[in-house]
Amino acid sequence: MKRATILIGVVATAMVLSIAFSGVALASQPACPTPETETIKTVTQISCQGRVTETEQVSWESSNEDILNNPPLAEFEIGVFTTGEEVVGKLDYYQDLKVTDGVTNFIKDMDVDTGSVPNLNVMKSIGYSQGTTIGSLSHDEEVSMGIVAGWYPAENVVLCPFASAFQFGTFAPFPASCEDVKARSKMVVTDVLATTVTKVGMSEAPVDLHYAVTATGSGGAGTPAHGSIAAEFSASVEEGSTDWWIGGHCAQGWVEDYDLGSKLTHYEKGSANGEWEFSKEMDYQSVIRP
Repeated sequence: MKRATILIGVVATAMVLSIAFSGVALASQPACPTPETETIKTVTQISCQGRVTETEQVSWESSNEDILNNPPLAEFEIGVFTTGEEVVGKLDYYQDLKVTDGVTNFIKDMDVDTGSVPNLNVMKSIGYSQGTTIGSLSHDEEVSMGIVAGWYPAENVVLCPFASAFQFGTFAPFPASCEDVKARSKMVVTDVLATTVTKVGMSEAPVDLHYAVTATGSGGAGTPAHGSIAAEFSASVEEGSTDWWIGGHCAQGWVEDYDLGSKLTHYEKGSANGEWEFSKEMDYQSVIRP
């Protein structure tokens, strides 16, 4: 059995700049929603000449055990072994828009669903022109997802019976894992037409996070925005070893001892100041495969 995490298509352009990153092998189990789930939906439209403010914060934490009793992760016995089995996931989102003066057109469509993916889905359009005023627009947006999982039997998450049983017993273990992923953008501008898209799924496999920001001048593609912009992305993933008795040279540890088998960190930041066009996409995905 193998577990894989993929960072897909990190691309940024500031006038003429492109960066791409892909391909590593790690993983995580999704965080289980409770039997009762909640949905939230808001739609915001603002057209204004003058001052504008709009703020939003979302935080969701979910576990298949008691989140008030963490740490440590809950454990139980399977024969001679003790397995963590508990998975704790946390999602956070923050957005802050401030306009001191000028002409603003702002549209935001936001959905939260604790029962199905994407658990968070935010799409936003921002148009702003300073005009003859001395105003400016600032926009700050950040999304993060973290999952901590104890080791667990494959039969709980893999439907294929050939992947969930072997000669040593009735279950094959997936190692413990821990991951922390964040994406953010910030701009302070006097002329801009921008869109941002935020999507997070942590209640179903594959676990993923998507964030994208595109900004040009108020005249659209081919016209420069005025001001400053920055976008950054970070990921930190740790995973335990797989028990040697599963077979193969890549199985050399003991999941019940929580041996650290793999560690991945990634960070990048792109920025522009002056006159620019800017686009950056950031994707993280964690999959479990037999």
